[in-house]
Formats: sequence, C-alpha cells, structure tokens
Amino acid sequence: MTGLPPVTAPVLAEALDALPARLRRKVDDAVVRAGGWPVTGTADGVTVRVDEATTVTLVTVDGVVCRAADARCSCLLAPNCLHRMAVLALAPVDDGVPMDGGVPVDDAPPVDDASPAAGRPVAPAAVADPPVGVAGDAVADAAGSPPAPTGRQRAAADGLWRVGVAVLAAGTVGCGVVLRTALLRAVHEARANGLHRAAASGTRVAAGLRAAREGEPQHRLADLTDDLRELLAVSRRLRGDAPAGDLGALLGTARRAYDPQAGLRLYGLCTAPVVADSGYAGVVTYLADRDCRLWMVADLAPGDVGRAAGAGDATVAVGESGLSHRQLTRAGLVVSGGTASESGQLGAGRAVRAARAAGVGWADEPLAGLWAQPLPDQVRRAFGAVALPLPERPAGADLLFLTVRVLGGHDHTVLVGTDDGAVLTLTVADEHTALPHRANLRLLGQAVGARLRLVGRLDPTRRATVQALAVGPVDGDGPGLTLPQSWAGHVDLGYDRLHASQLRAGDGAVVVPPHDRLPDAAVPRPRLGDPALGLLRRQVERVVSGGRAIQALADPTERRLRLARLDLGAHLLAAMGSAARSRPRDAFGRLTDDDGQAFAESWLAVAAYEEAASRASAEASWLP
Repeated sequence: MTGLPPVTAPVLAEALDALPARLRRKVDDAVVRAGGWPVTGTADGVTVRVDEATTVTLVTVDGVVCRAADARCSCLLAPNCLHRMAVLALAPVDDGVPMDGGVPVDDAPPVDDASPAAGRPVAPAAVADPPVGVAGDAVADAAGSPPAPTGRQRAAADGLWRVGVAVLAAGTVGCGVVLRTALLRAVHEARANGLHRAAASGTRVAAGLRAAREGEPQHRLADLTDDLRELLAVSRRLRGDAPAGDLGALLGTARRAYDPQAGLRLYGLCTAPVVADSGYAGVVTYLADRDCRLWMVADLAPGDVGRAAGAGDATVAVGESGLSHRQLTRAGLVVSGGTASESGQLGAGRAVRAARAAGVGWADEPLAGLWAQPLPDQVRRAFGAVALPLPERPAGADLLFLTVRVLGGHDHTVLVGTDDGAVLTLTVADEHTALPHRANLRLLGQAVGARLRLVGRLDPTRRATVQALAVGPVDGDGPGLTLPQSWAGHVDLGYDRLHASQLRAGDGAVVVPPHDRLPDAAVPRPRLGDPALGLLRRQVERVVSGGRAIQALADPTERRLRLARLDLGAHLLAAMGSAARSRPRDAFGRLTDDDGQAFAESWLAVAAYEEAASRASAEASWLP
C-alpha cells in the first residue's frame, strides 16, 4: 500500500490500546491483508477502500495524522476495529525529527552540542540560523548538561530498556505491530524527556524491524544489530547512575547550535548523494578553507533515491550564489555573515551573504594539503570519528584522502595500492542502481595501473576498505583518466558517469574493456577479516534475527574462539548461552518466564566486545 500520510507515534499507540485483547492477536494478519487495499487522495487526507461497504478515512494536518480521532472507519466495530489499526500500522511513522547533515536531530528540549574537545556551552548570543535543507528552527539553548538524569528521564530510559529487551528476546521474526508500537511509544516518551540519542536509536530500530518484517530491500541485519546495541547500551546507562561527565553525550542533542563565523573562503572538494534509512534523501557537499578544515553543506528532505539523484542539481541555499551542488564542488565560495555548527555544518539564513569564487584543483593549494597528510594519521583520525555519535562528528572527519594505483577489480569492487605498499579495497558508497556508483567503479577496475587521487569514506566494519566518493587523475604519461574540462579534474562517483573512452592506456590509447574478469593471479587479494571475529558477529546477529530461543538451541562455538585466542569473547559467549537457556521455576517446579534482562545484558556484553575487537582489527589492518 502506497500513498498513506505519516502518522505520529501517539496516534498509533492510542489506536492499539483501544483494541480488545482478542483483536490484538490478529493485527499482524490484518496488516498483511491491508497491503492490497486501494488508497485514494482527498482534499484533507486519504480514503482507503476495504470492501464495498467499508472505508477508512485519514484526516491530516500539514500532511500528518496527528490525532487518533482523525482516523475513522465506517464499519460497525469502529473505532476499535482492525481496519483502522491495520491502515495506521502500514502508514509511515512521523517522528518529528528533522535531518541535519544526514543525522537525525530531535526537537525536544535542546542540549548543548558543543564537542567534548570544546568543553564549553553555547552562549545565547551565538545562536543563529538553521542548516541548509533542514526543516524548522534548529537552534539550541545554553542550558548545558544537567548533573544527573532526572527521575522522569530514568523512567523513560527504563521504558526503552525494557522494550529493547523484549525486542531482543523476540527477534525480528517475532516483532509484530504490537511490539513495534510499544517501542515507538517508549521512543516518544524518551524524546519528550530529553533522551535524544536513545530516542534516535529507538526510531532506527523500529524502522529496521518494520523493514525486516515486510522484506524491504533496504533492510540490513548488520545495521539493525548495531542500532539495537546502541539502544540497549545508552538506555542501560541512563536508567542507572550515569557519570556526570558522560551525561551530555548519553542524552544527545535536541537541535544544533549555529555560531556566527568570520568571513570564509571555501573551495569545493566533492559532493555525494545521501539516501538515509529514515526516509530522508538529498545531497552533501564538502568544502575546505585555507587551513584545510572541512565544511559541509547539506540539502536533505523526505524522499527516496530519486530525490538524491536529482538533488545534485539543486541550488545551494547559502546566500544567493546561484550555484548548484555539482557546480559548487568545482568552484569556490566567499561567505560573509555566515553561521556554522561546531561540527562544520554551514547554516543558511537571510543574513548570510555568499558569492561565487574560483575553485582550485586537488593538486593545488590549499586542497593539496589534504593529500599530504600521512596515512597513519588519517586512519587514526577517521577511526576516532566513527567512534563518536553522529551529531558530534566533525564534517568530513571520517574521510580519507589517498593517492593510489589501480591494481584491478571485479564487478563494482576495485583493489588499489598506496605508495606505502598497502592494498586497499574500494567499494560503492551507495548500492542503489539509480546512482552511478556501481558503473563507475566497474570502469575504474579496468584502468589497471592508473594513478588516482581518491576521496573516500572509511568503512570501519571491513579491513582496509574505503567507500569511494570521488577520484581524480594524477598527472603523468602512464595509464589514467582523461576527463572533460568542465569536470575540473575530478569525478564525483555518485553523480558523474564515467565512460570507457575516458580510460587512457600508457601510450595514450583508449583502454579496451575486457569481457571477462581479470585472472585471479593478476589481482592481489586483500587481507580478509578475522574469521573468529566474523563467527562472533554471526552469533550476535543471529540473536537479533531469531531471538533468545535460537541462542538457547545454538551449538557452542566457544572452543573455536579460544583456539583463536579470543578468550574473553569465548567466556562472554558461553555466558550468553547460559542466560538464554536459564529458566526459573516456581515453588511447584514448573517453568516460568523471567524478564529477559539477564540475557539482554549478556548479549550486550558480547555485542560490545565484538564491536570493539572488530574495530581494533580493522584499524590494525591499515597500519604497518
């Protein structure tokens, strides 16, 4: 079913609470049947035709169903009927969270989002305009972080923790509408009490559960596992005695603060499409100033990959430069009266003045300084950035600037070598076929021997792997790329489309693409991930998929972990298996069900260990 307006979480929860217990057990089956009901738009909402005599009407305010009374059914059991509940369950959930540079930003009471390194609150006078492409007035106050969570915050965190425990126990196979609605209710309560980071992770978990249940192509079990680990870890610390020094990071940021900036002279670096699982899409353009500090301009709004594909030609809403994002990446910008967040997200407003200026190539100063940084320093900086919560990451801190030589490739994966002799794997930054990432990397894999400058995003889950965002040729007579002059010396792999005629052989001839893949002997094999850590990761993901019951029946693998010298991992995995099988008994010796918290804590310990060990292993794969 398509065409349904978004529904707020309280409306969904109220509709579910109104159902009798006998109907709640039938909600999931009703949702499956409702997928084929036709939807018709009206002046103030939509009408869903159930059958000849029954219709469900949704009335919207500003495009959103905000009250349970605005969802009406014409059947005799209304309003407490399955028709109404099934339609509401199929509608997208409106969480009221605008996007800020690809990061969900809540609209609850604000908390200072200055980075930990800054160590200072944002003064009221420093508050300015919201970022480009972000709905609402994204402004934070100067209240700073409280010394400890309040009683209501602890209660909200406890509610999130208990729902997260229930989700883990059921797994994706057992999470229906009832459990997802309970999670959304807890998320709403958490956001209302200022638990912005936990609420954001809970929203992602709810979206992931729905995608898994409906078999949507964007579902990734690995992403859902990471989101659930984040939800349980943050809510567990908040429901207890969180250290005062860590409280600000645990609570998260309601809205970003934007400080006035002195005159900025910026140079376009690259631009990349963004398609977020939360339903937002658009474009992000990276720029650098004279000191090689990176800045970011974002244009994100509700949409799909189609919006991302077209957003590159949208006008940058910084001043009145009239530049599109694809033009800005090859030009420059002079900004006066501008604002920016602590992380480097540029703001927009009526007071901002911006004029087009000349850009520079990647081989020219100041951009050349980005590629002059030693690889170990870049890797440590990028791994440090990915360990931070998304709203706290400095713009472009997870990007790598490398000079590489193409060794070969297959399909949309390319192997490259650095001047230090390291072999890296280039992968696509986005899998959507509507974007040219795949086709571009497939062609680059045929340019064997070509030397390139690369801008890529570190992939912390794989060893020595980079998500390629943009490439540019290095001057020389050998194999390489011949680009149009209008491209200003680099290719944005998410927007520009390479052609086989642009691949240059060593003698200046055009490379003839081979019909078959390169022979295995011609392509050095990259170092693979640790098999033992991969085994541990599969154990963690299996619980998220199948729930507690699947772990209680799982074969023990502790011996294989101990043989790999992962003794702590083996111990934690054994404890998780024991917790999964442990069932208390009543006074008569009958099995009873526990609250599942012991199993959730043991799973969280395994997941946290695996994440830290995998990240350390991935970082070590980059460095000598």
